[in-house]
Amino acid sequence: MKFHKIKSFHAEGIVEPNSTRNHPMQRLPQKFKLNLRPEVWELSENSAGVSISFFSNTNQLSIKWSLKHDNKMSHMTDASIKGVDLYYKKLNNWIYINTGLPNSKDNEQVLFSVKSRKKREFRLHLPLYDTITDIQIGFDKVSKFEYVKSKKRPIIFYGTSITQGGCASRPGIAYTNIISRKLNYECINLGFSGNGHLENSIGKILSKIDAEMYVIECMPNINVEIVKKNIRPLIKEIRKNSNKHSAPIIFFEECLTNLSNLDQKLNNQAREKNFELKKQIDIAKDKGEKKIHILKQDGCFDHDSEFTVDGVHFNDLGFHRYAFHFIKNIKKLNLLD
Repeated sequence: MKFHKIKSFHAEGIVEPNSTRNHPMQRLPQKFKLNLRPEVWELSENSAGVSISFFSNTNQLSIKWSLKHDNKMSHMTDASIKGVDLYYKKLNNWIYINTGLPNSKDNEQVLFSVKSRKKREFRLHLPLYDTITDIQIGFDKVSKFEYVKSKKRPIIFYGTSITQGGCASRPGIAYTNIISRKLNYECINLGFSGNGHLENSIGKILSKIDAEMYVIECMPNINVEIVKKNIRPLIKEIRKNSNKHSAPIIFFEECLTNLSNLDQKLNNQAREKNFELKKQIDIAKDKGEKKIHILKQDGCFDHDSEFTVDGVHFNDLGFHRYAFHFIKNIKKLNLLD
């Protein structure tokens, strides 16, 4: 096997991949650290939504990856927190191959070994809730490979643990990764577990990215007062860069997670926040803001209650429904080429 060390500029799903960072797959460059709350910065080092795409004719592929924390959580698999997923493209569809399962801070695994040698396009999805300190891909010694990067403007997602990927069973099932494969767009995942607070510090970062659209999924982490206080300033912050005036900004409503639950407190709170969101967006539009949309939660999870692991965080069923709800509604709005 010959191993190739993966650098930041090979990756998709990170902001300013050519800028200095302490860890190769952290989502934000080092220069933003002092502008963010410590909790947000630490989570930004996680590689949620980051992927490596490449062509190769290898008949065997291995992966070596090292982790900063070796995190564990009671409601999420190790495969998703700190493992890697490999896909390949067949007839323009992405097909799952295998998952690299972590067993320590330093890991190595063969992800496939076959007899045939054929040029294929691959995509490697990286851990959702841990930080990569080193990553290498191994190919058989006589194979060739080349990296692939999208030339389209990316879709940017800013949000909560839902966006970061909690609690998919493996990295490829985080909803931004599903959307990226289905729509053939790079998706930059700025989900910060528990810390999607509609902060201007994140708005400043968003304003520097030339994006196809900005998607804001923060409602589960905030209350009505924060919705009222932060929605319009965040819009203004994103729009400060004149190049970003034409890109749509999409706000996700908070989803109602179990309409038959005996305790409807969370759903009632979500309804109140969604009502205030609409009110603030209407005010913004009245004041001249354009291309601002609300993605309604109706129809996403109405028909049963089997899509979470704990009443809040999505399982794989939840992420697939969420991703396809997004895709269906974005297409209705004709917001993508």
